[in-house]
Amino acid sequence: MGTLEALRLEHIVKRFPGVIALKNVDFSLEFGEVHAICGENGAGKSTLMKVVCGVYTPDEGKIYLDGSEVNFTNPNEAYEKGVAIIFQETSLFEEMTVLENMFLGHEIQKHIGWFKVIDYAEMQKKAIDIFEKLNTKIDLNEKIKNLGMAQKQMVEIAKALTYDAKVLILDEPSASLTQREVDALFRVIENLKHDGLALVYISHRLEEIFEICDRVTVIRDGEYISTKNVSATTKDELVADMVGRKMDNYYPKITPVIGEKMLEVEHLYDDGFLNDVSFFARKGEILGFAGLAGAGRTELMLSICGFSRKAAGRVILNGKELNIVNYREAKQQGIAYVSEDRGKLGLVTRMSVKNNISMPQMENISAYGFLSEHREDELSNKYIKELGIKAPDGDFMVDNLSGGNQQKVSVSKALALQPEVLILDEPTRGVDVNSKAEIYKIISDLTRKGFTILMVSSELPELIGMCDRIYVMREGAIAGYFDREEVTQEKILKIALNVN
Repeated sequence: MGTLEALRLEHIVKRFPGVIALKNVDFSLEFGEVHAICGENGAGKSTLMKVVCGVYTPDEGKIYLDGSEVNFTNPNEAYEKGVAIIFQETSLFEEMTVLENMFLGHEIQKHIGWFKVIDYAEMQKKAIDIFEKLNTKIDLNEKIKNLGMAQKQMVEIAKALTYDAKVLILDEPSASLTQREVDALFRVIENLKHDGLALVYISHRLEEIFEICDRVTVIRDGEYISTKNVSATTKDELVADMVGRKMDNYYPKITPVIGEKMLEVEHLYDDGFLNDVSFFARKGEILGFAGLAGAGRTELMLSICGFSRKAAGRVILNGKELNIVNYREAKQQGIAYVSEDRGKLGLVTRMSVKNNISMPQMENISAYGFLSEHREDELSNKYIKELGIKAPDGDFMVDNLSGGNQQKVSVSKALALQPEVLILDEPTRGVDVNSKAEIYKIISDLTRKGFTILMVSSELPELIGMCDRIYVMREGAIAGYFDREEVTQEKILKIALNVN
């Protein structure tokens, strides 16, 4: 490797119809470095990396790789030169094996007489060497569809190394991982850094940046703002650079006026997932649910809402036992659910804001079998205003909104049903720090109006900052609970991990 500098971007400009996505952005990356890029949703982080990888061609500016100027016109050219990007959503082919995915499009070949054939033995040998370097064991003959998210990401990294990658870009790599899987990923990153690779790390989780990265660059509204050594900055300084102002309160929690019991769940069983779960939630309360991935938190919420059938148990709302067999009945009886996966289960992203908000209750805004556009506009305008959705009007496509604003649409869709109980499953996943604060304020304001909120989150600071009580789940059961005044991250983790 010729120079210490692996990658340099100079005065990068990228325009799309009606918008300048990147404005004279500079960036540098050294071999043996993990360099974070952070910023709000829509700041231009992913656009910049797509320029680096040849997904987009810059309108102005220059890219230097290992000291030489490059002009990639597609991702394959970038791969062949040693630049690879791993997105949050993997690009692997589900029906193909690990080995086939790793070498797809650049299979190792050998001659047999006059003919070239694929050299599976050599490919297998190289793949084994790569996984040994990553300190990871994965069956090379296993189909991708049978792997977990953490294993899929390891296959993506291994695939990049088959190209002898010099620069590896990780875009929100921990968003779908458990803490143990994140720890394993960080060990792999440290090994790659030690081997001299240059790594770009994009994440909304600032604590990860301080744990794994050497430098951090902030982008705001498509413009370069700052580059700092991680050891010489603070979370508050980074947030101020990201949002353009100092943020004094990350968790705008109001003092609640908590009323009578609203929701009671008694001895809930669901074959294979839930084991004798009982809890209660009160009017005006934010009730948190913590636990490791697979602990049963989402399964519990889906069971309450009728997405899955419970084997036994009772769900009581306002003193009345409910017999919910599907989500339509849950909505009708006052329970609304906001999914952790807004892209697949929460929103139809290629439809407008107003269509998404009105979709669950067409019968309420129709007359004589015809949709009332006036009522639909009124409904969407109400929530665009109340939740501060940054869209010019209700006809704006959800696909064109930032992650934070998409999440607000997802919440609006549930609120429009006027439920008594609102279930929020990972309400700020994939959302930047400023949008998180806005969503927290919305949640807090809802309790003032008397909503009962159940919040599932993998981010312990979020639960501790927002919830009045927190239940901890382990292996499909309630393992413990804490009042707001006594809870700490250490106490939650001890119960979640079953450590005395």
